[in-house]
Amino acid sequence: MLVIAAVIMLAGIPSVNAQSTGKTSVSIQIVVYVPAILNLTLDFSTSGATELVGYLGDTSDANGKGFELKSNSVVSLGAAHVISNLSSGYSIVVQSMNGCALKNQDSQGTVKYDLLLGGIPALRQGDSFKLNCCGTTPMEGQMLPVSIALGNVPSNATPGLYADNLLFNIMAN
Repeated sequence: MLVIAAVIMLAGIPSVNAQSTGKTSVSIQIVVYVPAILNLTLDFSTSGATELVGYLGDTSDANGKGFELKSNSVVSLGAAHVISNLSSGYSIVVQSMNGCALKNQDSQGTVKYDLLLGGIPALRQGDSFKLNCCGTTPMEGQMLPVSIALGNVPSNATPGLYADNLLFNIMAN
């Protein structure tokens, strides 16, 4: 009987020691949802819409606003601030009211222009411009200078004001 008691005591010691340490192993899985972020703001427009006004010839009609229409010139509009965490990329789409041209409201004459975003010409698609962008931006975002580039202003263009309205949008690819 003494032998049986000794065996029970020795067999019981490891289980007592294991219970006395109080250590337990548990697997925990942490899942964090990161929402998609895609944002475009313009430093020259709070609404995402802007009016381009250029003048040709006499500047009295311009009333101090707008820019002179000169062949092969680049006109800075300001900057676009983009924030994106989308690995799939995004597109900046700019809709034009006058078919990607400055239009004279009196003669209906037009002066075509290109839109530059970050110094890159946006692709003209019907009545809009589109720039496809890849990857994410830094956390603080990315500033893209926005400008228009005029080609040759037709020599027979009617003097006066030329205008277009643009609406800036951003969308996931």
